[in-house]
Amino acid sequence: MKDQKKKLNKRDNLNKLNILLFPFLAILLAGAIYIDNREVFANPQASMYTYLENLQEGRIGYGSESTSIGNHISFEGLETGDIILGGYPGCAYGRFSHAAIYVGNGNVIEGYLDSGITLNSVEHFWDYSQVAILRVEAPQEVKIAAVQYAKQNEQDMFFPLAFKGGDRIWNCTKIIWQAYMMQGIDLDSVGDLWIAPDSFYASPWVKIIEERGALNRQ
Repeated sequence: MKDQKKKLNKRDNLNKLNILLFPFLAILLAGAIYIDNREVFANPQASMYTYLENLQEGRIGYGSESTSIGNHISFEGLETGDIILGGYPGCAYGRFSHAAIYVGNGNVIEGYLDSGITLNSVEHFWDYSQVAILRVEAPQEVKIAAVQYAKQNEQDMFFPLAFKGGDRIWNCTKIIWQAYMMQGIDLDSVGDLWIAPDSFYASPWVKIIEERGALNRQ
């Protein structure tokens, strides 16, 4: 009985230590991120501030699929390397919540939490209320190389807030940003810690080919 009581007391003490240690480590991590990225936190256009502003208005996550009205955009003129953006009403990151890169034959490479970086049909972008087709203004060989890079990372892990650094964990925007960054093209128009789809929309490297939904930039 005494030994069992000692074990229980030891476990309780460890649990208490973990409870105290976790927020302390979280504060240290947040401090380290801030020190290394002061210029990002000083940027009012950073996506974190867009998210906080929308959070105050009750917008959380990627928006509501159930209230989407869909769209009738044409995908007939898509070219390899084009970027497709989609968004639902109430998105916390801005106008768009998802991005994919067109790889040809009616398919895109994109990232999802449950399946990672995957190859899918572009036609599912008809379900979004907001949609835009962006063409990167670069030589065709550059765009083909970007597509090949994205394909090489198919089936890799997805993480919603994947920071720009590193090449093992992706989200739907980081894989595209990194694919073009490897070719010397930085599509991040904000200079953020991570990439929001709206950053692609505002990039000086892209031309907006076509879009559906509200035309104002958020």
